[in-house]
This record gives sequence, C-alpha cells and structure tokens, in this order.
Amino acid sequence: MRPKFGCITPQTRHHDHADTLTMPQTLEPATTEVVDEDVDAFFTTEDLWAVIVWNDDVTTFQTVIQAFVEILGHTVERADQLAWKIHRTGKAVAAVRPKDEAESAVHALHRRGISATLARA
Repeated sequence: MRPKFGCITPQTRHHDHADTLTMPQTLEPATTEVVDEDVDAFFTTEDLWAVIVWNDDVTTFQTVIQAFVEILGHTVERADQLAWKIHRTGKAVAAVRPKDEAESAVHALHRRGISATLARA
C-alpha cells in the first residue's frame, strides 16, 4: 500500500513517479524575449486568480505531482516542490492564471480527487 499525501515521510517516499511522467517541452531562453512592458500589460489587462491546493490524508504525492504536470504544465521538479510545501504547510498556490484557466484547473484537480480552491491573485 502506498503512503498517502498527508501521511508521507521522506523515509517512505517513492520516486517511481518519474518513470511515468514526461517533462513538458519548454522554449529555450534565447528564443523567447519578454520585456517589462509586456509583463506590465499582462498584469494590468488579465483578471488573475490563484489556484490553491490543500493538503489531505488521502491523495498520494504521485497523484498530486502527476496532476500538476499534466494540468498546470509544471515540471516534475516544480510539482514535487509544491507537493512538499502543501504537505508541510497545509496549502500552496500551485498556479496563478486568468480566471477561466484557473477555474478549469480547479475543476480538473477536483476530478482527480485533489482539494483546490480559487482566490483573486
């Protein structure tokens, strides 16, 4: 039986999730140029919302990490960091997205049995 998300310890943690997940492709830094004006424009025109994921005693680390990779587009390493933060503190902001994307992500997380909510960023 696998340890559960809220009950796992570093000594009992399984690393087999890396075998089943593929890394999302990213652009090379040299191919993408973002200027401050673009970032400022994005934040002033977008209605951004935080996807908050909550700890529980049921969901496994593997389930959460795989969901973060597949739903939110995080790397396995970033998903793992977030899973540990949720485990240690009880919750974490897993993503900040425009409202429609954040709502969609929360619904997708719920379908996998992961407790998540929205909050204005």
